[in-house]
Amino acid sequence: MTSVRSIVTALCLSAFAAVPASAQSITFPASAPLFSTTEQSGSAARPQSRGGFWFSGGLGVGSLGCEDCDEREISGAADISLGGTLGDRLLLGVGLAAWTKEEDGATLTVSTVEARLRFYPIAEKGFYLTGGLGLGSLRAEFEGFGDDTQNGVGLTLGLGWDIRVGRNVSITPFWHGTAVSADEADANFGTIGVAVTIH
Repeated sequence: MTSVRSIVTALCLSAFAAVPASAQSITFPASAPLFSTTEQSGSAARPQSRGGFWFSGGLGVGSLGCEDCDEREISGAADISLGGTLGDRLLLGVGLAAWTKEEDGATLTVSTVEARLRFYPIAEKGFYLTGGLGLGSLRAEFEGFGDDTQNGVGLTLGLGWDIRVGRNVSITPFWHGTAVSADEADANFGTIGVAVTIH
């Protein structure tokens, strides 16, 4: 049976001739930065208070690579985390990160489930750093031929900015980098996305 390593490598080696080169990169105009050093006047009027249960869920674009891959692959990704508040600057919870792509009857999914921390260097601001460590999975499904799964260690590191749009609700642009290492395969993906965060 074709292994996870072979499908990771095959997906990463494909050039995607049908996809324009411009679609392989994402740029943000200088006039509309993803992370601003100052918050907009509307959100600045709302305090960055945090307490009790929190939830953050978002979608984005992920770029996946692996040890034997010559090129990175672009596809959809998701990141969800939730937990409890330890203080104005520190949140503790559980996080899920996932990237998936289907091509020619084969589907590759890379995902992690981790214990996660979210740290706000300045309590009054929305900027945060996050990190998580837990279980990682690489799953390859082949139409008509079954599937193959490799499990290992998963790690996520990232940053983001909560833009408060309501008393307990924020729109959160983020970048998260996720890696999975298993015995016979490995993969990593970076995700740029936007989440809804409830504090």
